[in-house]
Amino acid sequence: MRKNPTKTLISKALARAYASEGNDHRPSEPHIVEILSALHQPSTIVDNDKIENLTTVSAGWNIDSVKKSISEFSRQGRLSRDVLDVICRDGICAPIEFELLDYKEMFDTSPYGKGKLILRVVSLYNSFGGYLIFGVCETESEIRFDVVGIDAKSLDIEALKASIKEFTGERVQITAMPVDTKKADGTAATLLLLHIPQRPSGVPPLHFLKDGPGNEKKKPLFLKDSVYCRRADECIEAKGPRILELNGDRPNPYLRVDPPPLTGLFRVNRIPHNLPDRNFICPRFIGRDRIVNALWRWLGDDLSHVKVLAGEGGLGKSSIAYEFAERVSETPDAPFEQVMWLTAKERQFKAFDDQYVKMPERHYTSYAELLVAICGRLPFTTAELDGATSVELRRMVKQGLSSTTSLVVIDDVDSLSGEEQRQVLELGMMLGGSSSRLLLTTRFNQSFSNDNVIKISGLTLADEFPLYLEALRDRLAFPKLTTQEIEKIHQTSDGSPLFSESLLRLLRWYSVNEAIAQWKGERGASVRAAALKREIELLSPEAQRILLAVALLGEASTVELCEVLGYPSELIEGGLGELQSLFLVAAPALASVARFRVPDNTRRLVVDPTTTLVTDRGRLEKDIAAFRKRDERTPTRDSRVAAAISQAAALVRIGDIPLALATIKDARKRTQDHFDLLSYQAALHLKEVPPQIDHARTLARKAFTAGCKKPEVFECWFEAEWTAENYVGALEAAEAALANRSPGSQDWAVRKSAALASKASDQAKAGSLYGAISAMFEASEALRVAITQYRGDDAADLENRRADMHDQMWLWTGIHEEGLGRTSAQLDTLELLSKLGDARITNARRVLSAIEAMAITIDRKLHDLASTQKDLCGRLMSRAEELLTSGRRKFANDKRFRAIEQSWETLRNRVDEAISRRESNKENLPLVDY
Repeated sequence: MRKNPTKTLISKALARAYASEGNDHRPSEPHIVEILSALHQPSTIVDNDKIENLTTVSAGWNIDSVKKSISEFSRQGRLSRDVLDVICRDGICAPIEFELLDYKEMFDTSPYGKGKLILRVVSLYNSFGGYLIFGVCETESEIRFDVVGIDAKSLDIEALKASIKEFTGERVQITAMPVDTKKADGTAATLLLLHIPQRPSGVPPLHFLKDGPGNEKKKPLFLKDSVYCRRADECIEAKGPRILELNGDRPNPYLRVDPPPLTGLFRVNRIPHNLPDRNFICPRFIGRDRIVNALWRWLGDDLSHVKVLAGEGGLGKSSIAYEFAERVSETPDAPFEQVMWLTAKERQFKAFDDQYVKMPERHYTSYAELLVAICGRLPFTTAELDGATSVELRRMVKQGLSSTTSLVVIDDVDSLSGEEQRQVLELGMMLGGSSSRLLLTTRFNQSFSNDNVIKISGLTLADEFPLYLEALRDRLAFPKLTTQEIEKIHQTSDGSPLFSESLLRLLRWYSVNEAIAQWKGERGASVRAAALKREIELLSPEAQRILLAVALLGEASTVELCEVLGYPSELIEGGLGELQSLFLVAAPALASVARFRVPDNTRRLVVDPTTTLVTDRGRLEKDIAAFRKRDERTPTRDSRVAAAISQAAALVRIGDIPLALATIKDARKRTQDHFDLLSYQAALHLKEVPPQIDHARTLARKAFTAGCKKPEVFECWFEAEWTAENYVGALEAAEAALANRSPGSQDWAVRKSAALASKASDQAKAGSLYGAISAMFEASEALRVAITQYRGDDAADLENRRADMHDQMWLWTGIHEEGLGRTSAQLDTLELLSKLGDARITNARRVLSAIEAMAITIDRKLHDLASTQKDLCGRLMSRAEELLTSGRRKFANDKRFRAIEQSWETLRNRVDEAISRRESNKENLPLVDY
């Protein structure tokens, strides 16, 4: 059982890549930014000494040193001139804003301006603390920050503290100090230093208790219950797992000695869980961000161990609990060893079918059974549980949840009697000394304070409900709704997801008004039953025959249906597509072969003899019986394999790995090494202490080559290769998963990228820099494919990873070359980055850096300029011009690029003049008579 979450693979790969370069071999990139202002004025005469002096001045701002100093001062809580001396010289401030530093020209006294200041203070407090410097103007975007001064009395610190408490409930101990300095022209000025402390360890991050002030469009600056933090120079909202990250250790990355790992996005293996199939609870989760984020904040509150989702039936309490539990199981930093799902539901009502469907598993029907169910997933033996009294079971629950940190979701508590419900709620009181959490869903809020209850209501009309209807429209294929129709449906259903789906199902045949009228009769139950029969009658004859065949078989694949019905595969696939479009047939995957079944409530109607789908039903039943007899002679599934894996899984749950391995090995002998057993044994070797990595690698690869295409074999194979630091093997596993369309293609693309990045690092260590750059290029391409499948913050994070990869490619470029060869190699890399879509202005500056180095080479090293060298210089200048032309289109209105163009003109003149001087010197050389 994994107790510590794995770090992101991309982070590890890039950390290795950066660490692989020694300081002696890493090229120092010229600081083009700082000298641009000096190069704005074009000149026909190039002063080499002036350029050298400018380069020296540019090195005066050591960005890493500034960040480290500011971080150290903030950690000490220092408020003195020392802070200003680090970032300000001669009226100019360091051109950098980051997590701990922000410049402001003045204090905006409007409500919206005060709200922005509160947002910045809270974001800094939640992250690493830091400084706000008032009286600094950004005169050139991202390049120049001038001291302009401010009236220090314009900011009332006491009033600011009170406003922060009004919005957050906490009084942040900010401090301020005016500091006298000078502007760039030498006149006196005053700056105001505002220090924000870092939130103490163990204190939950601040969240806003009400909406912030609105802008011109009346959109609030921040929303109630939202949590904000700093990322680079921005204040961003923390959502989902990021809220949990804020609750953990927050070591300042600029005070670390070793390179900090990048933020994780996924883990190789999820936290162990027993969550049911998503289709039974919540096929697609829409909205509810505030509730889910509130649950993430709850995980960081060490004084609250139980949370209750309370509300009427059909509002999605179980869906919210399931979605949260699943996200926790996928989160690298989740502080749990397992996620436990326990439900009292025997049936789940499906609005589309208007019937209850049987749940895959019912864990308890009484309080006593609940205690046994919890203990059964904790490290207790069957002997210990047999005959245990209620008191003993409660003690075992307390002991087990203290030693095995768990998120326990108890669904449908209101299925129990009133007394037993109160006993379940009391379980939360026993968790005070542990890190486990208890999440309950119930229709009733019994004896719990409002602090522990999240009341669930219908989906909001403003944002969530339209999104939910659009998702249903993708499934049910009803006409697009107008705003007025959406409002009518919301009013009728009160925003209930269950009621809405029940109603919207009728829109394929009725108008909105007619559907609402029909649905209001007996809450729509009889209408939906009639609509199901009508749906079946609308099917083509072939689809009706396929539907009956699947219902009689119980479950079937395309190949099996072709054999039973005698239809060609194209006709079978068309019929299945017709059935799936009406959601009469579910399609869970088995290995890499899709299989189909009919939901229970639909099956009852289909197999009823009174339902006439085919005229020769007797013949069809005879054909199916004959098929089953043939199937017994050549079984597609081996019951011995299923039994062996089931037994081994039970042994794993009680911690007996050796006996589980013995079970699988014995079954392998009896089944001639069935590939499912090979795959499962490989996973068991990873659970051993210590893990038997080589055995796992060998067996996972063998299972795959034997025909196993299940997701588990790819995950086990990749984890084993990655742990063994065999990145070529990890790449092989990731590409096999993608080729076989294993679920989670976006994660596999990221894993492939991580393996390639690590492979590149190994090549760089071996001195093969060209191969390293090529592999990193491929890693970036793989990550670009993954980004298309991510959204929001996750996509932005992956883009940052790609930028880090591109920076590493640049650092590797030309290490073993010099002169014009190095310039050519640098332009090669910049052209690769352009192909990868890297349009950062940094690359334009790198073009200048490469050409500046070429100019220095011509001036100082090429005393005798050959014609081939002159031609090469011309080609290099043309390539550089093409790269800058591409940038010109992307940064047409960017002041920073105008400065780059001016610098380019200066450098081009400098190169031309250097070549001319060398040619002139060559002509003036005296002839030597031998």
